[in-house]
Amino acid sequence: MRRLVVDLGGTNCRLALSTAAGQPLQAVQSYQNDNFASFADLLGQYRSDAALSAITEMVIAVAGPVQGATGDQFAQVTNRGWDLSSRGLSKSLDEIPVCLLNDLSALGHSLTYLEKHDIAEIQPLNGADPLGQKLVIGIGTGFNVSPVITTDHGVVSLKSEFGHIALPLDLYQALRVQIGARADDFATVEGCFSGRGFAALYAAWAPEAPPLHSAAAIMAAASQNDSVAAFVAFYATLLARLSRNLIKGFLPRGGLYFAGTLARNLLTSPARSAFVQAYRQPDPQFPELTAPVFCILDDGAALKGCAGVPLPKG
Repeated sequence: MRRLVVDLGGTNCRLALSTAAGQPLQAVQSYQNDNFASFADLLGQYRSDAALSAITEMVIAVAGPVQGATGDQFAQVTNRGWDLSSRGLSKSLDEIPVCLLNDLSALGHSLTYLEKHDIAEIQPLNGADPLGQKLVIGIGTGFNVSPVITTDHGVVSLKSEFGHIALPLDLYQALRVQIGARADDFATVEGCFSGRGFAALYAAWAPEAPPLHSAAAIMAAASQNDSVAAFVAFYATLLARLSRNLIKGFLPRGGLYFAGTLARNLLTSPARSAFVQAYRQPDPQFPELTAPVFCILDDGAALKGCAGVPLPKG
């Protein structure tokens, strides 16, 4: 097997060559999407840079919904407008098998292959079921979740578009206390829990402060400015509230697995303590209902998941 694996996000794209699931990836490269007019251009640049010989198949994790049946799938990259077609890509690559899947599904498949150092334990839990249903939560350019079930036949990573549902009432009420009527601007989960949502919420929190236009800038400023640090801690409590809602919605006894740049930067910062404190508060309806929390640290996790996805035979 010489499988080209791709993690195509809204901002960046990572590519590598896999020769077997669970084995080290080869020729790993990362590119900024803004430097290319299309995915085809980016793919051509990678193949030139990596000096790749023939590949036998390709699996692409896409930051966006994937539609269609095996062999005839299509997707559009979130915030990018790039259209992908498994059939069109296959034709351009000597008719090799091409599979598209959502990036959260790829992360779900990766859990089998991640090592201990690839994951940070945020909130341990005695009695957790390591074989139970898990929930991958991606917070980066956008927001989404994917329930992950391990069966005797392999990993099943379910599709969703959870980021587009309405913001839960308890989170809206918490926003209302802090930012008043501006809370109405955060109508969906993704509108609050994404890189853009994080920056917009900071602007609503501190309208008189010098603007910080990106999640990275806000996280950097939090280490130097007490007011910004207070905002980041508040955001971490919001994420804990959301997590408790997700536990009731998906029953992930095997754990919550956060992924994405914003999630990783937040949960490995001093704001982690604010998240843990809020997360540990018992639910008044279901005080026994809880789950361990982890954060995926490996930037190549989705690539490892793509390497482990079984392709249909024939």
